[in-house]
Amino acid sequence: MIRFLPNSLGCIVWFFLAGQCLGLYGDSVTQLKLSALEGDSHAQVRLGFAYSKDPLKDEKEAFYWMSMAAGQGVPIATRFVGYAHLEGRGTAKSKILARKWFAEGSRMGDSLSMVGLSDCLLAKEEKIERIGWLLLAREKSESLAKKRLESAWPKLSAPEREQAEQMAADLRKTIRETPTSPPPPRSIRQKNTLRLSNGDSYRGQVEKGLPHGFGERKSPDGHIYQGSFQNGLEEGFGTLFSPRGIITYQGLWQKGNPVRIPESKGQ
Repeated sequence: MIRFLPNSLGCIVWFFLAGQCLGLYGDSVTQLKLSALEGDSHAQVRLGFAYSKDPLKDEKEAFYWMSMAAGQGVPIATRFVGYAHLEGRGTAKSKILARKWFAEGSRMGDSLSMVGLSDCLLAKEEKIERIGWLLLAREKSESLAKKRLESAWPKLSAPEREQAEQMAADLRKTIRETPTSPPPPRSIRQKNTLRLSNGDSYRGQVEKGLPHGFGERKSPDGHIYQGSFQNGLEEGFGTLFSPRGIITYQGLWQKGNPVRIPESKGQ
């Protein structure tokens, strides 16, 4: 678990969240889940941490809630989901998806996401990019990056070192700094109920008259989607339930359709 947390700031965030999660039983869990299902990323992260350790430990449920927060762009959650895919904790192993989520966290300035991303860049042609991310993570005083560079840097030629430093400079321009901890509970979009043009009902966050943010869409035949929306379509992380309440798909969505990434051997 410690790898999910960035240095001293992460430890402060961890102890704060862990302390809040110690008393999550019965009604308190129910209330937190209701908030999480309404799109409260703070509640989603709290549940993710609560279910990642005893006495509530359930790796699949931890992954479920953290994935919701990751879909809303919470750096600590994107990192958690990245390592979950990399190590097969609560979900199938997939370096493709691990790389995707580590890249999300890295673009938000999360140093441990940068280290995780470097673990996914192992092809020969990716060496310079790998070192570039480690250089950026070291700039943020990430001890893991420092240790990796102590081993990797002496093995680079002078031209490779120059290329890596230029790569770090280029990557630095792509980063948008985001607070590592989840935001405090607050509603940033209007919550509403809608009747969609295809006859489905919608309950959740709305922007410009369209589902946007976290919400729930229910079709007349009883199928339910819970997850992220953008401009009226399913986008990001979401779960599809059958009329009997059975999960038929859980994962990434793009432009209203599930993203099914085939696993290749070795992933």
